[in-house]
Amino acid sequence: MRGFTLLEVLIALTIIAVAFTVLLEMLSNSAKRYESTSALIQKFLLLDKKLKERDHRNLVVERKKLPDFPRIREVIYIYKDVFFIKYERKE
Repeated sequence: MRGFTLLEVLIALTIIAVAFTVLLEMLSNSAKRYESTSALIQKFLLLDKKLKERDHRNLVVERKKLPDFPRIREVIYIYKDVFFIKYERKE
């Protein structure tokens, strides 16, 4: 019977170690991205709730005229680092 040489075993262990290192780094990065995305989604949901309830406290509201479209106004609702843009027709 012939077994594996020491060199073959070391190469296999090196490949497995590199694969696990890459896998753990990817898991770490995805966990960080999940947390930041989750926080951003919570802010969007809170902004959406405030807009549906017409509660403009703690919101920055900017109204802009569109020079190329005089009958349309742009309204930007900002809460922390998220925003919602609404276009409305002037009466």
